[in-house]
Amino acid sequence: MQLIRIRTDDELTLYKEIWDEILANEQNDNPFIEYAWFYNWWKIVGKKEQVELYAVKKENNIIAFFPFTVRMQWGVRIYAFAGENMANYSGIIAPNKWLLSAATFVFDELIKKHRHLIFSFHGLLESGESSKSIEQYFVERQMRPSIFRVITPYLAFNEIDFSSFFNNRRKMHGVDRRERKLRNLGSLSSKIPDQGDLWQMFRLFDRRWAKKVDTSSFTKGKKREFFEHLALLKGDALKVDVEALVFENQWIAFTYGICCRGRYVSYALGHETNFNQFGAGRIVNQHMIKRSFNEGYNKFDMSIGYEPYKFDWRSGIDFTRRIIISNGTKRAKFVKCRLALKERIKETLKSSHRVVEWKRNTLGQLRYLAKYGKGKDWLEYGQRFVEKFIRFKQVDLFELTPTDSVTPLQPVGLLFEEMSIQEAMHLDQEAIISLFYQGYTIYKDSFAETTKPAFALHTDNWRVDALQIVESLPKQTHFLTYDVYKNIDIMTAFFQKIKPTHTLWVTASIWQWRKRKRLQQLGYKRISRMKHFKCARYERNHVKKYTESGGDVHSVH
Repeated sequence: MQLIRIRTDDELTLYKEIWDEILANEQNDNPFIEYAWFYNWWKIVGKKEQVELYAVKKENNIIAFFPFTVRMQWGVRIYAFAGENMANYSGIIAPNKWLLSAATFVFDELIKKHRHLIFSFHGLLESGESSKSIEQYFVERQMRPSIFRVITPYLAFNEIDFSSFFNNRRKMHGVDRRERKLRNLGSLSSKIPDQGDLWQMFRLFDRRWAKKVDTSSFTKGKKREFFEHLALLKGDALKVDVEALVFENQWIAFTYGICCRGRYVSYALGHETNFNQFGAGRIVNQHMIKRSFNEGYNKFDMSIGYEPYKFDWRSGIDFTRRIIISNGTKRAKFVKCRLALKERIKETLKSSHRVVEWKRNTLGQLRYLAKYGKGKDWLEYGQRFVEKFIRFKQVDLFELTPTDSVTPLQPVGLLFEEMSIQEAMHLDQEAIISLFYQGYTIYKDSFAETTKPAFALHTDNWRVDALQIVESLPKQTHFLTYDVYKNIDIMTAFFQKIKPTHTLWVTASIWQWRKRKRLQQLGYKRISRMKHFKCARYERNHVKKYTESGGDVHSVH
């Protein structure tokens, strides 16, 4: 066998047909070892990497390619597969019958050539032949590798009755109900974006991760250029599928997947944070699963990770390995131990969903506040932090019946009118979109220069989010929220005009003493008081009723 070094991406183009032919003959479905992925990665992203690409020649035929990157640490040469921080999976490009012999030849040559050497291979699927051949080589050489695993869920369409499976799973977490709510509020559709629409995908991803820790760098610099370029490729075994969820002509979610010979690998997913309660991310993921099945894919790969939504849909699991091994020198062994310890800690932390959530959300929030936060933002964050350990909340529920009002009906005319969700979307506030999800009718000032919500009414339930209370309303009763206490008399008059025979309920917290005073002046009667106290692990809830109905408060959940 002969080892050939390919030194530039231009030189690599001479081997394209051989590379593609090897993988086509083996029916490879790993997109991250396809020629199109590696060539474009090297050309766009890998210019600053130290790439060592080797071809193995046997009897005038190229039988294998080994795409490595190399870095130095404490005088030790560390070999890894190319695209380590971008490619979910890796492997050797070779026919299965030559995998072990080609790997043996290449690894032996590198060990002979370099005194201090470490192999650190990421993304080796346990079900793949590359992982088995590499591990077998180390076993035969009596070298003990450190092996780390991360779970890789997948959905194999040929193992399930897709129709019944899909109908059952789409009801999990009420996603089908949430989708119906969106469709009732406006036009909802999914689309395959054109080249000119891809900027919306990156914008949406940035918004999604603005206050979170994102380790993918999907939208950063050369990586964005690379992923955008991949989406435009035509005619290769590797193909990118992007699906967007569009509500009222605005992107609210997308999924970016990389496909190869019947396998769809979910790579990036993002959704508009204002539509969190509607589960936009889960909706678009379901649409992509159904589309993948309809287009004849064999497997929907959820990719590596312990995210709960992946387990909701998986029909089986695989494991993705990282293998770290060094040659026999003391320096290489020492560096290898440091790398293995670091990887062990990462493996332990990533397997804990609570730790991942803390890093992603809490640290992301702190980083965002450090960059853009103002004094008010820090105070709100500090209040939420303190309330995790000690808090006291008190909320009074007031009632105004048609006969209780002590003020004459004011000539409010058409002062308020209903706000549409399309208008609310322009305000870019999650709290307002959430009101639509909860079933409120939102009213705005008809004569204001800018569109802002004035108050919201609910006909079925009343709720106190601070105490996690949701209760049904009595008949002919409305619940008012999102109100401004300074205008409570005008809102009351408007309600009495549009619903003269109905009762109105309003809440006021312990800090809203001006509002409570004004409500009593308008004829509102306090019908219940709810208290919640927490100190460390001690919690106490108390509800006091002032009328027989007491607001139908059953419990503080």
